[in-house]
This record gives sequence, C-alpha cells and structure tokens, in this order.
Amino acid sequence: MSYSQTFFSKDLYDLEYDDIVQFFNEEKEETLSLEFKSYPSQGNHSDKENAVFKAICGLLNSEGGIVIWGAPVETRDVQGNTSAAGVLTPFDTPLDRDRLVNKISSLIIPLATGIRVQKLDAPSGYSIFIIEIEKSNQKPHQFKNNYHIRLDGQTKIAPHYLIEAMMKSINFPLIRGHIRLKQIETDGHNYILYLRKLIYNSSKYINDLNLTYTIIAGPGVIIINDGRYNGFYDNSEEIISHGRPISGDFRLVVPSRLLTQNNNEVMVTLNFVGEKSPSRMSIYKYSISSPSLGDVADENIYILEKRENELSTDANNASDDDKINSILDS
Repeated sequence: MSYSQTFFSKDLYDLEYDDIVQFFNEEKEETLSLEFKSYPSQGNHSDKENAVFKAICGLLNSEGGIVIWGAPVETRDVQGNTSAAGVLTPFDTPLDRDRLVNKISSLIIPLATGIRVQKLDAPSGYSIFIIEIEKSNQKPHQFKNNYHIRLDGQTKIAPHYLIEAMMKSINFPLIRGHIRLKQIETDGHNYILYLRKLIYNSSKYINDLNLTYTIIAGPGVIIINDGRYNGFYDNSEEIISHGRPISGDFRLVVPSRLLTQNNNEVMVTLNFVGEKSPSRMSIYKYSISSPSLGDVADENIYILEKRENELSTDANNASDDDKINSILDS
C-alpha cells in the first residue's frame, strides 16, 4: 500500500484539495513518514523550498513517506513534537508537478527515483503540493552537502554511523523506546508511580535480535510483576519484529521522605540495544510535588525533562578516557 493510501485512503493522483482540507480538520502529528511544511507569509521562498528538499532527502534515507507543502502552520510542544491543524497555507508558484520533480532530481544526489508529486489548486488559485517518497535503494542521498534522515518525527542531520552503514548497504532496524506515566497513587508513606514501557521496531522488514533493555529509576523501588528491584531492572528478548512491540507496566514506589530529599524529582531512564541496532536511551525527569492522584491524563504537567531515543554516545558527552576512569574509580 502506498503512503498516500495509508494517510488519505486515496492514490496520490486521485487526491483533491478538499481531501487535504478535511485531513487537517483534526490535529495531526508528524511521524517518521509524515512531514508538514507550511508556507507562512513571512520568510523567503528559497528557504522554504530548501526545507522541503531537506525533508525529502531525510525520507529517502529513511523509510519514505509524505511531505505536505502548504500544510497549516505547525506548532511544536515542549518535547519537540510537531503537529498541525486548521487552515492550509497555499501559495503562488510557477512550478507544476513535473518541474518540481525535475528540480528535486537535480538538487538531491545521487539521483532520487520513486518520487511522485501532486499539485492541488485552492479556490484562490494558489496551490499546495503533496510529495510521496519511496524508500530509496540508492541511499545515502545528500542535499547541499549534508545527509539528512528522519528520526523520531523530525528531519535531522544523519549521524556518522548511519551514513557509514548506508554506504556499506547495511540495513538495520530502527528501534524506539518510550515510557509514559499513567497513574499516581499514595499509601500514606509512599508515592506509587504507575508507568508503561514500550519498545518498538519502526522498520517493517528488518527484525532485531537479542534485544537487551534496562530500566533505571530513582529514588525508589521498581516493582515488576512480583519482583522488587532497587532502582535497576534489566531483561532481554530474542527477537523484536515490526508490529510486535515489547510493552509492559511497572511501578516505582518512592518513599515520601526520599522524594522530599530529592527535591520532589524522580528520574526514569530506559536503555536498549539490539544485535543489529545501536544503543539508545530515553530519559525522563518528573516533578512529583502535590500531584493529583489517580489516572494521569497529561504527563507533560509532571515532566521537567524528556529526551527520547538518543544514541547513548550522544547522551553522554564524556570522552572514552573519562568513561574508563569513571568505571575504574567507582
């Protein structure tokens, strides 16, 4: 199934302008395969066009997807998640779909194939573009001497290990890990945080093997099933395939006195690494000060820090010598 069918239930060339209007009647979030590029009145056309080409390059180097150029103006929450809803931002352009494809092909190297474009005209006479990108077999691609990739719903400069892997035609799964705060209770002496972990393989056709994951949390005791773990729990799975996530609930029991001593802050870290994928970590810092007990409708009200799916090497900026000395001196 094409990405256009997935998102709009229509082939790209069957789309009409009203289909995109209806699509944004409700708020939509960007994903690994869906990117929004609005066309606000401020700013110059060249910068806006370059942002679109970066997005296309990122999707070519990832799993492919859709770019909506002329989407509603995007908003970004404190965690960096991008969403859009409401009025589209069509613009005046001399480009038709063939000219845009030719321009993309001339600016992204090596030559990008598997790109389809649909130009949709608004009643005003202005237009938007829906650009569908297949995952490339000729990657890595670059735009203006930079390699881009789609990670965690954002287009970013690709890290070196990804470029090296693509150069060697090595395919590896993209594994993502998340934790969510679901509920807060108290027994009078302790606060009990109910949390859920999720580890997900975003690559459709590449399984990962021998996945190891670790939950580090404190202050407090981690409770999983009937086991109690003093701030540290690790486990493994033989295989993780697309569509079969590793998920599960756990509790963190935090004595009230320890919470007070720790400035009412709780830290939870999820580390994970597979045989085929690099080590990553997701880090969360919560402020548990006079919380509302019961189900947590919006965990953001408790979050002080949230960094998801960072490479472990990027999350810790210490040099190798510093890491070695830290281990030897501990």
